[in-house]
Amino acid sequence: MDDWGQGSYEQTALELAPVSEAAVAALGLRGGERVLDVACGTGNAALLAGAAGAAVVGLDRSPRLLEVARERVPAGEFVLGDAAGLPFGDGSFDAAVSVFGVIFARPAEVAAREIARVVRPGGRVAIATWPPRGHLYDVVSLLREAVARVRGGDDGPPAFDWGDPAMLETLLGPYGELEVGERMLAPDDATPQEVWDRWERLHPVWIGARATLEPVGEWAPLRDRMIAALQAAQPRPSSPYLLAVLTRR
Repeated sequence: MDDWGQGSYEQTALELAPVSEAAVAALGLRGGERVLDVACGTGNAALLAGAAGAAVVGLDRSPRLLEVARERVPAGEFVLGDAAGLPFGDGSFDAAVSVFGVIFARPAEVAAREIARVVRPGGRVAIATWPPRGHLYDVVSLLREAVARVRGGDDGPPAFDWGDPAMLETLLGPYGELEVGERMLAPDDATPQEVWDRWERLHPVWIGARATLEPVGEWAPLRDRMIAALQAAQPRPSSPYLLAVLTRR
């Protein structure tokens, strides 16, 4: 099933575009370099890397999102695949980028090793991830807890928390020189109710969670709790994110 192809991730991608700008800028691309966008989604980072003169390859697990990326970046190459098993040779790329994408891959340590493997020595990797704090983390935690209760299992994050700088060092540090910095996503001007309504209609994760929770009467109570969490972040909720930049040795 194309879980991330549900709804319209295009809207979320638009909101996260400034993060792709920061991640691609951190790569310091030169014309003619070959760049891999891991878990590329709609191709935000691929589009920017191509505009910087790079030859772009994007990989994602969602067939629908790959089609969107192909339309946006006609000169790019887009491949269906998983970040934990990249279908590319060692040192195939001068750089790689992943904006809130590889963080969903399992096992995390395998995905990190794969990204490092396909980037040549001296190449660069930029990964954006969410730290475990901020209003976005609070509401996603409520969602995960509700789904886990209904399913009777763990619907939590990958084994390694990509949002923890110490864990980023564990995951990526063995492959080169790592720098991790914190930045802030621009605040959302929408009201908490408007944010919820947008996520409920458009975001693939919310759509999937609703299919699980609504039949057992858990969706409406979750809505109230999540709106309250967003209201607690008023007047303008925002979220920090981490940008990890690795120079391969």
